[in-house]
Amino acid sequence: MAKEAVIFKNVTKIFGSGEGSQKAVDNVSFSINKGEFVVILGQSGAGKSTVLNMLGGLDKQTEGEIIINGEKLADMNETKLATFRAKTIGFIFQFYNLLPSLTAYENVALTKDILKNALDPMEMLKRVGLEK
Repeated sequence: MAKEAVIFKNVTKIFGSGEGSQKAVDNVSFSINKGEFVVILGQSGAGKSTVLNMLGGLDKQTEGEIIINGEKLADMNETKLATFRAKTIGFIFQFYNLLPSLTAYENVALTKDILKNALDPMEMLKRVGLEK
């Protein structure tokens, strides 16, 4: 029997408040089993990025529950969320999302501030051809 790694239950995300509020995700539910490959597909503005940001702990839901590997994301403080993102979730962003004031090496080396056993930054840069 497959184990649910992700539970997204009755999740709503509202940006803003009052008359200026915008409902980006409206009462969405799904689950993802361990080892399952999933694609999130939809029109521009449908809430795909918002769902991914909530799954990654980058954004909090307004209503509902998000449970990853048995842990509710809403119960995690910022330190625990940073560790969760470093150890559990991987993002490949459409845009670079690097800190512009840092070198490529320094951007990659930031993982050493979060993880005890972080991979060697220069080795990671070499793997993708960016060591120079």
